[in-house]
Amino acid sequence: MGNSLKRTIGISGSTGFIGKNLRSYFDKKNISYIRISRTTFQRKNPPLLSKCFCFVHLIGIGAETSEKNFQEINVELAKRAVEICKQSKIKKIIYFSGLGVSKDSKSDYFISKFNAEQVMIKSGLDYTIFRPSYIIGQDDYLTTNIQKQIKQKKVLIPGSGKYIIQPISINDVCKILHLASNSKIFSKKIIDLVGPEKIQFKQFLENSVSEYNVTIEKISVKKAYSNALSDQKFAYGNEDLNILLGNFQGNYKRLQKLSGIKFTKIKSI
Repeated sequence: MGNSLKRTIGISGSTGFIGKNLRSYFDKKNISYIRISRTTFQRKNPPLLSKCFCFVHLIGIGAETSEKNFQEINVELAKRAVEICKQSKIKKIIYFSGLGVSKDSKSDYFISKFNAEQVMIKSGLDYTIFRPSYIIGQDDYLTTNIQKQIKQKKVLIPGSGKYIIQPISINDVCKILHLASNSKIFSKKIIDLVGPEKIQFKQFLENSVSEYNVTIEKISVKKAYSNALSDQKFAYGNEDLNILLGNFQGNYKRLQKLSGIKFTKIKSI
C-alpha cells in the first residue's frame, strides 16, 4: 500500500490528558486512529501499524518515581517510537517536548526531553517537535493543581510570581496536531506551542481564584524547593518549580503564522 493511501494516525500515550482530548477531536472529525498502550509499546515485537501514515508520540513523565525515571520513559520510549515507525514504514512522527528545553538545560526533565528531541531529529523520519507551555482544558495538570489548592483554601505562589506563562487551549493544540500530521509546513521543525497571552503566573493565579474564598500566599523560592524535596503533598514538585521559575517564553507569532489558526486567549483556569 502506498503511503498516500494510509489515512490512520497512531497515538501513544492516548489515555493521558492530551491523548484523551486528541481522540475526542479525531472522533468528532471522523479521523481514523490507532491507540498504542504503553505495555504494547514496550513489547519486544509490537504489532505493525501498517495502516498509519503518522505517529503521535505522547508518552512522557514530568516527575520521576521509584518505578519510572526520565531516561527510561522520556528517552528510551522515544527511541522505541522511532523503531516502530521504521518497522511500520511510517514516515511522519510528531513529538511533544517542553517549552524551555535546550542543549543548555540544567534540569533532569529538560535534559531528557532534549535528548528525546535529538532521537527524533536524527531518526531520518519527517518529524515535528512541539515545545508546549501549559496546555489548558478539563483535567489538565495546572488546572488540577490549582483546584486542589483551592480546596485547601490556600494557594501558593513560589517566589515573586512575576515569571511569565503562555497557556494554550487543548482545543487549539488538537487542531495544530491534526494540521501538523498532514501539512509539509510543519516538516522538520521545532515549534513553540504557546497561546497568544503572556501573563504573569501571579496574575493567572489571582484570576483563577477570584471567585473563591481562598488565601493567596507567597513562599520563598528556597523554601519552595526545600518543600518540593521533603513533602510529597507540597503543591509543586521540583521540576514544576524549574519550569515556572524558568520564565520560558515562546514564539507565538511563528506558531500563528504556520498554523493560520485564531487562538483562544487564556487568562485563568
